[in-house]
Amino acid sequence: MTLRPTTKTRLGTLLLTAVPVTALGLAIGAGAGVPLLACGLVALAAGAALGAMLAGATPAIAEPAEVHRPRTFGVRALLSRAAHEARPDLAEVAVRVDVAPPRLRTVGDPECLHRAVADLLAQAARRSPPGGVVTLAARSANSGVRLEVVDEGRGDCQTGLAEARRIVDRHGGALRAERARPQGCRVVVELPGG
Repeated sequence: MTLRPTTKTRLGTLLLTAVPVTALGLAIGAGAGVPLLACGLVALAAGAALGAMLAGATPAIAEPAEVHRPRTFGVRALLSRAAHEARPDLAEVAVRVDVAPPRLRTVGDPECLHRAVADLLAQAARRSPPGGVVTLAARSANSGVRLEVVDEGRGDCQTGLAEARRIVDRHGGALRAERARPQGCRVVVELPGG
């Protein structure tokens, strides 16, 4: 999982480092007889520089960028948004969205799942021939929701799935890729229901 420091984490690290280093620099400078203004400026610059350096090196304690509070949301909106936003990059490939029942819902972080679907759609479009169709389908399943991204291409179905798989795994789901008939790839995503 890739962790990125949040703005709040960076600011906290900066302050927790800069303030004590600045205070220590002032105390040492004043004890050595250096004018307060001169040692204050040097101590502040040193504290800010050290704080900024440490703030940039804090990803291990930061919150994962992909983790947000889970919520229930509509699957049709998720797939339609991914298809709409991908339209400029799809060139000669059509996208069909097929969701049943129409009010199908799932649970999770819609932004993370949007990234996963958009990534799967981009992979499917790359494999597809000009004039091909990529289908984004969703159905109710025993475990919750079953999403499918189906293309008509001839490429390797297993390539380019790592990031989408990580996101789906974090949502308690599963992702697998298989050959579609008569040709193409089918990527199946199982997600919890809403």
